[in-house]
Amino acid sequence: MSKKRPRVQPSIDTQLVEIYDDLANEDEEIRLKAASAYATKFSPNNSHSGEQLSEALRRLIRGLCSGRKAARSGFSVALTEFLIQHLGSPSSADGFLQISRAIDVLVKQTEITGKVAGQEERDHQYGRLFGAKAFIQSGVLLQDSVAANAWDRILDIIYEAAKRKGWLREQCGKILFEAAQKISEGNHDPRFTQTLINKLDPSGLAKTPEGIAIWLKVQVQFPKVGLPTGIWRDENPLHRKEKSKLAKILKETTSAGRPDEENAEISQKGSWTPRIHFAWTVVFSELMKGKPTERANAKPKTVRFEDFWQVAVDKHLFASTSSDERKYWGFLLFQQLFSSASEVHLPFLFSPNLVRCLTNQLASKERYLHRAAVKTVKTILNRAELQPSVASTALRGLLANTSDKRLSFDNLTKTKTVEKLMALGDDASLRHLVPELCDKLVRPGVIEEKDASARRQITIDQLTSLLKSRQSSRKQDSQSLDSTGLTRHILEVLATYSYFSMEKPHLNQADCPVPPMSGRTQETLRSRLSTCLTSILSRSSSPAFFASHVVDVILRHEADQHMHSILELPGTLGETIPSARTVLENIHNQALSNSSDNTTLHAFELLYSLTILQMYNGDADAVSMLDELRSSYDLLIGRRQTADQVGSEVFVEILLSFVAKPSRLFRRLAQQVFSTFTPMVQQDGIRSMIKVLETEENLHGQDKMFEDDGLDPMDASSNDGSDIEEVDMTNGNAVQSSSDVEDYSQVSSESAEGQIPAEEEDEEEAVIKAKLAQALKTDESTDEDFDDEQMEALDENIATIFKERKKVVSKKKQNMDAKETIVNFKCRVLELLEIFVKQRHKEQLALDLLVPLLTVTRTTSSKLVSGKACNVMRGFSKLCKGQGVPQIEDQGATIRLLQE
Repeated sequence: MSKKRPRVQPSIDTQLVEIYDDLANEDEEIRLKAASAYATKFSPNNSHSGEQLSEALRRLIRGLCSGRKAARSGFSVALTEFLIQHLGSPSSADGFLQISRAIDVLVKQTEITGKVAGQEERDHQYGRLFGAKAFIQSGVLLQDSVAANAWDRILDIIYEAAKRKGWLREQCGKILFEAAQKISEGNHDPRFTQTLINKLDPSGLAKTPEGIAIWLKVQVQFPKVGLPTGIWRDENPLHRKEKSKLAKILKETTSAGRPDEENAEISQKGSWTPRIHFAWTVVFSELMKGKPTERANAKPKTVRFEDFWQVAVDKHLFASTSSDERKYWGFLLFQQLFSSASEVHLPFLFSPNLVRCLTNQLASKERYLHRAAVKTVKTILNRAELQPSVASTALRGLLANTSDKRLSFDNLTKTKTVEKLMALGDDASLRHLVPELCDKLVRPGVIEEKDASARRQITIDQLTSLLKSRQSSRKQDSQSLDSTGLTRHILEVLATYSYFSMEKPHLNQADCPVPPMSGRTQETLRSRLSTCLTSILSRSSSPAFFASHVVDVILRHEADQHMHSILELPGTLGETIPSARTVLENIHNQALSNSSDNTTLHAFELLYSLTILQMYNGDADAVSMLDELRSSYDLLIGRRQTADQVGSEVFVEILLSFVAKPSRLFRRLAQQVFSTFTPMVQQDGIRSMIKVLETEENLHGQDKMFEDDGLDPMDASSNDGSDIEEVDMTNGNAVQSSSDVEDYSQVSSESAEGQIPAEEEDEEEAVIKAKLAQALKTDESTDEDFDDEQMEALDENIATIFKERKKVVSKKKQNMDAKETIVNFKCRVLELLEIFVKQRHKEQLALDLLVPLLTVTRTTSSKLVSGKACNVMRGFSKLCKGQGVPQIEDQGATIRLLQE
């Protein structure tokens, strides 16, 4: 019995196994290293038999049919390099491995035999397609020595796959498109391109997105290659009369085949894909060559960019009947083009249906395309951040195409898109936006007064937001400030339509509002003008520059016979205007010529300008304030050496009259001007502020304080509408927001606390109840019914009692309002004292504030006033350290102060 021979184990190349495994790795870097190692192992410099090379080719093609990880990508790169090494030149091709045999191996290894599962069939189809792509990318088929049938065979493989498998059609078209690109880049024989384009129509791909992309590529890169006839008008898919057909094909709504030919029917795409077809990019890239007007003149038969966008995107992808999937394609296309298109084409992207869809999808997170809409907005903002001039284009597109003209884009979408774009834009580009907004203000496009007022309200808010965004974007001074005139233009528009109306025969008919502006709109304009000045006052280094410009605009219009002031000024005010203008011009000229003292002069210019503005707002005290300002100016500036004491007292009194008004503008004005004049403030000025802190926080204290100051208590507590209403553009809503509400929110709640003593209130209530009981005869001994005369008398008694009750309630409200007014006034005075302490804490005069501050902390019924007074003293104590210790001038006075 013979012994069995031992089985010989085949030798295994472990290195090659590792390379094959790494070619399927999901990490791109590992795949590329494996492909490089494979190319090195099978390099022509190494000796390999024809059988080894054939096996290597077979193994690579089989790897293309694998659905494991990233096998197709890795094996495709390795196959491309393998073909370049061994078939890239006539000298490298050996007798066994030829191009025709390599194609045979590709066809055989990817052939599907028998019944196979759907996934396996797809793997083999993808393997064959990736193999054909490797042959094209390697360039071995484009050699002059290669037989023409090899190129034909690869093209047939790709066209057949595109025709029979709709889910492969886009990939097939992309490979053919890249093949035409490779022929152009390598300056290869145009016959290869001619063969490629000749097969386009017989395969049924001529009127598909893929066929259009290939056609345009060949038409541009190979002008001498003959194109199929009878498919497109003038053999141009971009012909203006083909735009509707082209749009339908790109949207993939119709069959691309030609029904008159049997072989024209091709399989349609099986499912929707969440990406736009590459043909869209090819078409729009061709349409964007050159400016739209230039292209229209050069090639009048070619559809223009803006026309095709309207038809293909706005009316097809963003139509009201379009599916969410097609709208998603539209958003992707917009994002791609907005990021890459030239600035001249960007305005056409903001078409009506697109903006409407964007607005609707942004409005709610529950919308199906909300995330796509948010990404679209981010694309706009990113481009505007990199290229500020784009911001005005985006603003113009969003504002012009908002569906609901009664609401702003930010209001509808609950975003800050418009606000951010205004902040990102540059003055040079945004300057051109102001005339367009002004035109909307003058002609809102409707005749009904209610609708016109609503639209004008939006435009006014947009102008205000635009100015505030420019002020917040950077600090400016009077030299570099507003170099383009943007801020001044907005202020001029607001000032013009706030205070004046125009006659019909005005020389510039475009400036006449149609319909005429309502009183409510003009009141809003005055409010926003004050808001803009407040913003300038808080952020600009030279607010007097703008305030005087506003006054100059008003005074210039006052002298225009075609302009009529909407506010009837009394005779005394009318006589004050010329002299006030003269004084303001003198101050302005003196500030320009006097470089050593221009800060003080600018402060007076600012005060004078805003006081004149208050005069036009109908403030009855404006004339007396102007006289006091003139006197203070003469004392502090004209005769400073002899009248500092008197001038500072008058000046502080003027500032106190400003801060007494419930206006954020005047509060900031007083703070800024006071910081300038703090070195000039003397003891009498400090005494005037201390007097405010000592005032009782009730109706009696209010009457006494304002009577002594010669002011009307109603002016200090009433809402003059100047800047109490602030525009909050964070979500597009107009929000009622005053300086008092912002900083003194506790006042209202504190005002309800015990303004009338409880005993007094209970006594009054008891008296009223007794009178009511007597009138109703609620004595138990009385059971008689009332006749008509007695009932009438009872009604009169009850009416009298309730009138008395109303007086009690009214008195209670007056006390609450009085406390709120005094508390607000004290808070603003404490803010001025805080400025004084920061600048002059080293002086004896600052020590005189300690006792009044301690007193108001102890006696006030408002926690807010007490807290602010404590903050002033706390800041004072922090500053009085080291070199900041006050200089004691009068030791006796200081000792008495400490004793107190």
